[in-house]
Amino acid sequence: MRTAYRKALITGAAGGIGLEIAKLLDQKGLALILVDLHEERLKEAAAQLGAPVELMPCNLSDRDDVERLINQVSEKHPDLDVLVNNAGVIVPGAVSDITQEAIDAHLEVNLRAPIRLMRALAPLMIARKTGALVSTVSLGGIVALKESAAYSASKFGLRGFLCSLHQELHPLGVSVSGIYPAAVDTPMLHHEATTKGGSVLNFVDRVMTPRDIAEATWRAIQTGKLEIYAPYSASLSSRLAGAFPWMLRPLLPLLEKIGTAGRDKFVARKGLTPQP
Repeated sequence: MRTAYRKALITGAAGGIGLEIAKLLDQKGLALILVDLHEERLKEAAAQLGAPVELMPCNLSDRDDVERLINQVSEKHPDLDVLVNNAGVIVPGAVSDITQEAIDAHLEVNLRAPIRLMRALAPLMIARKTGALVSTVSLGGIVALKESAAYSASKFGLRGFLCSLHQELHPLGVSVSGIYPAAVDTPMLHHEATTKGGSVLNFVDRVMTPRDIAEATWRAIQTGKLEIYAPYSASLSSRLAGAFPWMLRPLLPLLEKIGTAGRDKFVARKGLTPQP
């Protein structure tokens, strides 16, 4: 168990999951650096925390802006203990329907930016022989969902990078972990639930809360475990389907029926309005 970490950087910190992670780490006494696209949303997030935090707005889809962030963190925070790659985007839809810009955004924000941040900031931790790199992945990084090809591609790639990096950095005192949530009750899920093209498979299992994922992130920081699933039950079927991807297509009609019923209950419970 690692209990002496003092400083953490969180990307996507103004969103549902990111803000809950920030609240939990704030409660644990870590000094925080919050990263998100919009400075005003970062200020709103910071106002909900108990201790002062540092805000670093950054467009993670812009490679130059990511490089600026890396330089800023490396110069001001060489004692960084924890990096939480939480920011992510998803634009559901068939490959033929979504734009190339949307595909590029998935790859930049979900895959390339986390890789660049880990590659650049891990040496700060290696020099002190301690640190934790944690990334919010997704069960979509284990099972490729219909009409989420770009999202799944980015998350499959991130999982592969984490698994390899874990082997490299473990002997150097730095842990590498991935968090694998099923569906999480966030604005992103609300958009998927009410938009044509959103995957109903998100609703086959129970929907998690952002606090659930924050607590999973804390477990990863504390234990250094490579993969943490939330909920664990969903991981069993997902890993089975991931090992035998040909199984998914024959089972899809049944899974979509279950998922559609789950989505409709979720939409009704949350009072959401389906978009045309």
